[in-house]
Amino acid sequence: MKFMELGGVSGMNLPIRSLLVSAIKSSTNQKSLSNGKSVHGQIIKLGFLPEIQLFNHLLNLYSKCSDFVSAQKIFDEMPERNLISFSTFISGYSQSDAPQLALNLVPHLQEHGLSLNQFVFSSLILACSKLKRVNEGKQIHAQVIVSDFEADPFVKTSLVDMYSKFDDLECAVSVFNSNPICDPVLYNSMISGFVTSCAYEESLELFSEARRHIDLRPTEFTFGSIINACSNLKREVGEQIHGFTIKIGLDSNCFVGTSLIDMYGKLGDMESSKKIFHGITSVDLALYNSMIVGFSNNDLHETALEFFNKLTLECFSPDGRTFSSALKACGGLKCLPLGREIHAVILKSKFWEDLIINTALIDMYVKCGCLELSCRLFDSMPERNTVSYNSMILGQGQAGNFDKAKMLFIDMNQQGIHPNHATFVVLMNSCPGNHWSIYAHAVKWSFGLDLTVQNTFLDGLIKVGAVSEAQWFFNKMHERDVVSWTTILSGLSQLGLDFDALVLFKEMQIERVCPNSFTFSSVLKACGSLADLEQGRCIHGCNIKHGVVDNFTNSSLLDMYARCGSLEASYKIFEELSKTDIVSWNTMITACAQHGNGLEALKLLEKMEMHGVEPNQTTFTSLLSACSHCGLVDEGINVFESIICKHGMVPTMEHYACMVDMLGRAGMLEKAKCLIDNMPYEPDALIWRTLLAACKLHSNVNYAQLAKDCILHVEGKDRPSLILMSNIYSELGKWDDVERIRRRIRDESCGKIPGVSWVQIKGG
Repeated sequence: MKFMELGGVSGMNLPIRSLLVSAIKSSTNQKSLSNGKSVHGQIIKLGFLPEIQLFNHLLNLYSKCSDFVSAQKIFDEMPERNLISFSTFISGYSQSDAPQLALNLVPHLQEHGLSLNQFVFSSLILACSKLKRVNEGKQIHAQVIVSDFEADPFVKTSLVDMYSKFDDLECAVSVFNSNPICDPVLYNSMISGFVTSCAYEESLELFSEARRHIDLRPTEFTFGSIINACSNLKREVGEQIHGFTIKIGLDSNCFVGTSLIDMYGKLGDMESSKKIFHGITSVDLALYNSMIVGFSNNDLHETALEFFNKLTLECFSPDGRTFSSALKACGGLKCLPLGREIHAVILKSKFWEDLIINTALIDMYVKCGCLELSCRLFDSMPERNTVSYNSMILGQGQAGNFDKAKMLFIDMNQQGIHPNHATFVVLMNSCPGNHWSIYAHAVKWSFGLDLTVQNTFLDGLIKVGAVSEAQWFFNKMHERDVVSWTTILSGLSQLGLDFDALVLFKEMQIERVCPNSFTFSSVLKACGSLADLEQGRCIHGCNIKHGVVDNFTNSSLLDMYARCGSLEASYKIFEELSKTDIVSWNTMITACAQHGNGLEALKLLEKMEMHGVEPNQTTFTSLLSACSHCGLVDEGINVFESIICKHGMVPTMEHYACMVDMLGRAGMLEKAKCLIDNMPYEPDALIWRTLLAACKLHSNVNYAQLAKDCILHVEGKDRPSLILMSNIYSELGKWDDVERIRRRIRDESCGKIPGVSWVQIKGG
C-alpha cells in the first residue's frame, strides 16, 4: 500500500497519523517490506516529527521482515525508547538467525531503568533455546520466578519449549505442573516436548487429558506432534488419531496430511500415504517431500522419482530434503543418468555447496559404482562430516580397496571428525578379516555396546567361519535382539551346523524373543537340510502362532516340505498363497525338479507366465535341471532356446552346465561338446566336469581325456577328475593308463577331504 493512495482520504475525519500507523501495520502483517518502506518514505517526506509510537511500529515492521540493518538504524535514531521498543527489537532478533543479539540488548534495556515483562522473557527464553545456552536459560528462568511471571501462559510455554529442546524433560514437566493453567498453547507445547524426548505414550496421555479437562480443540500443530508420536507406536493408535482428524475435518489440511504421510511411511504403508496425498487439494513442497522420502525409505525408488518428476512439473523448487531423497532413490536404482541430471540441477541452485547434499551425491555415486566421481567430489568438498566419510569408506570397501577404506578412517580421526556407530558398521562390512581390530576401535569410541555394531561384528565372524568365536561373543552380549539371534542362527545353518541352529532356536523361544521372517527362513532351511519333517511342522506351527506371514517365509516353507519329501504339503501351501511372486514360483518349480516331476515343473512355468510373472535366471536353472534328471531332452532344448529367443537373456554358466548334463545323460556327447564350443564365454571347470561325468556314464574315453585336460588347464590340479578318469580307464581295461593316473595322484599328494553324513531318526 502506497501512502499516496491515502491522499484521497486525507479530507476525512481520520487523522493522517492513524492512517500511517494502519498502513505500517498492514505492511507488517503482510510482511511486505517494499510497501512498508514506501510508507516510511512518505513519513519522512511529509516531515512528521519523530514520535515513539511510529518508531515502534516501524521497528516492528523491519524486525518482522528480517531487515535488521534498517531496524537497527531506526532503533539508533530513536530519541527515546520504551519497553515496547526493546521488546519489539528483542523479539525480532530472537526469531531471526541472530538470537545472540537479542541477549545483547538486555543490559541496554536495564540501563534505561526498564523491567523485563512477559514478552521480553519469552523472547529471551527462545533465544537461549536456539543457542542451546542451558545455563543462561536457567538464569532467565530464575529471573522469571523472582519477577513473578512463572504463571504467565506465554512464559510457561516458552520455558516448556526451551527445556524440551535442551533434552531436559524433567524440568519441562516441572514447569508445566507448577501453577497449573488450562491453556491450549501450553498443552500443545508440552505434548510436543514429550514427542521430542521420545516419550510417545506420555504425549498421548496428555493429549487425552487435555481433551477431557480443558476441551482442547487440537490444532494442525497439535496433530503434527501427536501423529509423530504414533509413528513410533502401534499402528492401531495411529489409525485412531487419523480417524479423529477425519472426524473434525482436518484430514485434508496440508500440514496434518504431511504428518500422516510421514507416519504411514515409517510404518511401511505407502498405499495409505498415497490415498492421503490424493485427498489434499492444495499441496505444497513439504507434502511432496514426505511422499518422496517415504517411497525412498521403503525402497520404492521408482515411485519416489515419479513424485520428484511431478513436483518439478508443478513448478515447485526442490529444497535440500527433496534433493537428498531423490538422490537416495537414484542410488537405490543404480540410475546414474538421472543422478547426474539432478547433480547438474543442484550445481545451478543454492545447494551446490551444501554439506548434506554433497554427502547424498557421494552416496549416490558410490551406489552407482562410480567410485572415481565420488572421490573427485569428496576431495573437492570444503567441509566434510561423518556421513560423507562413511559413504567413501563403503565405496572403497565395495571396490575391494580395503587399505584405502582403513586410510579414510585414519584421516577422519586426524581431521577431528568423530565416528558414529554407522562408521564401524561400514568398516566391518568393508574390511573383511579385520573385525577384531575394528571392534577394538569401536570400544575405544564407546560404541562397543551398541547393538547394531555388535550384530555386525557377529555377522562378520560368521562370514569368515569363526563359529566358536561367534558363539562365545553371542553368549557374552548383554543385550540380544531378534537380529542377534537370527544372525547366529543363519550363520550356523549356512555352515552346515543345522542341528545346532535348531537347538539355538529353542533357546530363543525360551527367552521369549519374537522371531521374524529371516529367523524362520534360517531354521526352516536347517529342517530341510536335516530332512526333519516333524521339527519342520513344529516350526510351521510356531510361524502361524507368531503371525509372520509373508512370501519370504512361505517360500522357505515350500522348500522345507519339499526337502523333507512332502511335495503335497508344498503344493498345499503354494495354492493357499494369496499372492505369488517370482520367489514362490521358483521354489515350487525347484521342488518339482528335486522330486523328478519334470513335466509338472514345465506346467508350472506355463501357469507362472499366465499369471504375468516373468521367469528369471533361477527359474530356468531349475527347469533345465528338472528336464535333465527326467530325460526330457526335447523339452529341455526348447526351454534353453526360449531363454535367448523369447526372453532375451544370455544363458548363464549354470544353464550351460544343465544342458551339458542333460545331453550327456542322453548319450549325446557330440552335441554336448558342440554346445560347449559355441558358448559366448570361456567354459569353467564345472562345465568340463559335467562332460567328464557323462563320459564315465557312457565309457567315452576320447571326450573324457579332452574334458580332463581342460579341467587341469583351468584349475591346475583336480584330484576328483583324475580319480574319475582312472575309473573310466579301469572300466575299459586300460591298466597302464590307470597306473599312470594313480601315480600322478600320488605325486600331487592331494589329501582327501572327509565327508559328513546325517541320519535323522524320529526327530532324534
